[in-house]
Formats: sequence, structure tokens, C-alpha cells
Amino acid sequence: MGNVLTLPWQGRKKGGTDIKLVKKAIKGDSKAFTELMKIHKSSLYKIAYSYVKDEQKALDILQETTYKGLLNINKLSEPQFFKTWITKVLINVAIDYSKKEDKIVYIEEEANIVEKTKEISIEEKLDLYDAIDSLREQYKMVIILKYFNDMTIEEVSDNMDIPINTVKSHMRRAKKQLKEILMEGEINE
Repeated sequence: MGNVLTLPWQGRKKGGTDIKLVKKAIKGDSKAFTELMKIHKSSLYKIAYSYVKDEQKALDILQETTYKGLLNINKLSEPQFFKTWITKVLINVAIDYSKKEDKIVYIEEEANIVEKTKEISIEEKLDLYDAIDSLREQYKMVIILKYFNDMTIEEVSDNMDIPINTVKSHMRRAKKQLKEILMEGEINE
């Protein structure tokens, strides 16, 4: 039994990151980096989508994250934190993308806008997304990481490089603001 087949999920350490692949990627192995991105693409896509709420834009963000990650993987000093690192890269790309989008003014007829909103059937979901978008950036990020990407408070803290108690404070304030925004919307209807 000289050759033993190693399956993709074997050898992964805590957090699902394959340390061997990360070390190879850091040394310049683009195939290893590609494999890492395949492993994490689902959770990264969810985060990107929660920022832009558009499938194509989320894929663009994921592509840009892959490109920037490949260029900068050699700067990752601790392989076990690959997922945290690539998530930070994605969040920065998503924020930059959102800033660029804010500068672009789209001119569409109202009929087209109404047709697009009819594709999403749950009005409350849209109200929630709008409410989340209106939050301050750090509150928005906490909510997205916690509820849209199913991260623990500790993981959110690691991703944002802030203390756990700060995450909890941001979470509490964000929930309070969301409640106020959503309750105000119901009163106005």
C-alpha cells in the first residue's frame, strides 16, 4: 500500500481549514490556493451576497477576493487562520465594491424597478435587508457575520479584530436599531 488517497476533508484542522493546503499556498502553489477557495466558497459567497444582495455582484466580489487572496497569501503568517484572513479580504473587497456602487447612479424607469422587486416574494425580508443596509458599517458587519454566515461571537471578534465584548455591544446596538427601524416601518404603513 504505497499510495494512499487523501480525501479533501481529511487532514483539516479546526475551522475546516486544511493546514497542509494553506502552507502549500503560502509557498506559491496556486492549485492549493484554488482548492482552499473551493472549500470556503460557499461561506464566502454568503457574506458577499449579504453585502450586495445580487448574485452576479456577489460572484464578482468572490472573484476579486480570490485574486487578492492569491496575490497576498504569502503575507499570511499563521496558516490556521486562513479562513479568518480570507474572510477579512472578502469583507474589504465587498466594502470597496459597495462604495464604488454608491458612486454610480443608475437611471431606470419605475416600471423596471417594480418588476425587479416582484421577483422577491417576502416583503419583510426586503425590509430587513434595507434596515441592515441603513446600519453603521461595524453594526452591519456584526449582523452579517453572525446571522448570515452563522459565526459565533468569538469568530466575529476574530474576523473584525475587535474584543468579544465590543462585538456583543455592537450586536445589542444593531438589534436595537433594527427593531426601531422595522417598527417605524410598520407604523408608517
